[in-house]
Amino acid sequence: MNLETKWLEDFLALADLRNFSRAAAQRNVTQPAFGRRIRSLEQATGIELIDRGTTPVSLTPQGRLFRTTARNLLRQMEEGLNQIHGLDEPGSQPIDFAASHSLSLSQLPNLLEHMGKFDVATRSRVESIDMDLAVEALQQGRCDFLLGFDIDALMQPPFASLPLGKTWMRPVCASDLDGAPLFQLEAGQPLPLLRYSPGSHMGRRVNTLLKKSADTLQFRSVMESSLTDLLKVMALRGKGIAWLPDYAITDELRCGQLQPLGGEEWRIAVDVMLYRNDVRLHAGAERFWSLLAKQCAAGWSLPM
Repeated sequence: MNLETKWLEDFLALADLRNFSRAAAQRNVTQPAFGRRIRSLEQATGIELIDRGTTPVSLTPQGRLFRTTARNLLRQMEEGLNQIHGLDEPGSQPIDFAASHSLSLSQLPNLLEHMGKFDVATRSRVESIDMDLAVEALQQGRCDFLLGFDIDALMQPPFASLPLGKTWMRPVCASDLDGAPLFQLEAGQPLPLLRYSPGSHMGRRVNTLLKKSADTLQFRSVMESSLTDLLKVMALRGKGIAWLPDYAITDELRCGQLQPLGGEEWRIAVDVMLYRNDVRLHAGAERFWSLLAKQCAAGWSLPM
């Protein structure tokens, strides 16, 4: 296979910009020449990488996988040259993570600290974004790993996953001056709800539960956000009831600032997973995954 590095760089530019003319301008070549280079890459790999029938253009399923390969090929070449010139230590290429806001603040530091004991993940880059955007980042090959929840679309090829633990989302609210919950899950007046954005992963999980309880309880939305920490702040201020994951409210529950409401029927089980594309990653990422898989097989899990 005769590949030119400039073709890989062209492909990654097109994957990012999704427009031939803008990608050609970024690469400082004419659009016809840019198009020929993309065609040359497809011919060399024997893979149709670009779906030209969409507007803006998109990657084919094979193109999304190849994006990870192309990114890692260029990074490995850069790392190798830096080592030759004495600029980098072997295996110094950073590992790229995408994670939801709440997991990046709580569980990702725990994961990196644990794996640091085995001298892996000494360098990492983290993109903390909405869960659906994190899924898109993995699908498009913009990260090595995604720390997220149990997502059906990622539980099948071309992805691989490791279960890292289970947490619960539970309804909570602030305490009154006597240490009792400000609100109760009881029929009557509509209860103030601090809700996740309906399109978010957590929002879909909570909404499914609320639909089942619509005959017994009524809620009125007082705030909507995709950010767990923002909903927690508003709950602490007594503004309503929020379904929050245990890992985000451990201290607040322990000291009584937040009170759990209802019984087990109001809890939502959530699995925390690490995902990857099932193609070869760079050496540091592969070593991280291999060691973590052994840890999980031996019974290790994230503290939830």
